Amino acid sequence: MLICAVVIVGLFIGLAALHRIAGEAPRLTELRVGVEPDQNPDALRRRYAPLIDYLSAQTGLPTRLVIPADYNESVRIIGEGEVDISNIGGRSFIEAESKYRSAALVMREIDTHFTTWFITRPEFTQANLADFRGKRLGFASRLSTSGHLMPRYFLRQLWKIEPEDFFSEVRYAATHDQAVQRVKSGEVDLGAVNSAIVRKMIEDGRLAAGDIRVLWQTPPYPDYVWTVREGLDETDRTRLRDAFLRLDYHDPVDNAILASLDARAFLPANPDDFDVLGEIAARLDLPGAEAK
Repeated sequence: MLICAVVIVGLFIGLAALHRIAGEAPRLTELRVGVEPDQNPDALRRRYAPLIDYLSAQTGLPTRLVIPADYNESVRIIGEGEVDISNIGGRSFIEAESKYRSAALVMREIDTHFTTWFITRPEFTQANLADFRGKRLGFASRLSTSGHLMPRYFLRQLWKIEPEDFFSEVRYAATHDQAVQRVKSGEVDLGAVNSAIVRKMIEDGRLAAGDIRVLWQTPPYPDYVWTVREGLDETDRTRLRDAFLRLDYHDPVDNAILASLDARAFLPANPDDFDVLGEIAARLDLPGAEAK
């Protein structure tokens, strides 16, 4: 009997080794959800709490939210497997895909046609961006798609403005809500920020509609995407994808989850949609270091 038990144990160990050699990924026992830190942590916890509860119910797994310290960290934690799935901006996704082979899973319908707002204070009566020569400009993070990459690109391409030459000062904020508050408080005169976050700040009372004025909205571009780490089990990947795609705008419970995410629906993500962002980042030759 002892010999039989030893043989059986040996077989199990051998099969486990074969699975590892074959590259089969272990199934999830806990779901770790990362997000890009584009707002302050409290706002992010409120925003994602309904989704965390939903994903836990759909997968049957204990699920927790992981908020990284900055944009660089949001790429690293998905790349090094500290989270299983993460919602990151387009530029961060390009880096996560190229460095760590993270895979695009789903995106909101709004992410296929995202925009940046250039905002100022109501007392500035200038008609357009060209009237702000010599003023102070505030971006969000250097690694933000909507708060730096695309607004810088449109300034150059459509307005023929090189920020460091045109404005008296160019500043960077850690988050979009911080960038908005800098405009409101007078630290900068013009801010390039995520339009959806500004709307959410007005909706939840962090900002009054009269605190800022939208000077210009950029043309649309692709942005945020939910990406999964390399090596995630295919069954778990499919289960997560289907959970997002199952959310129905017409169902009251699902609608509340979607509303918290500023979404009407989720769509399968096509990584090719983000190629244009990679080309723009390369063309602008932007540094990757985080700055405040």
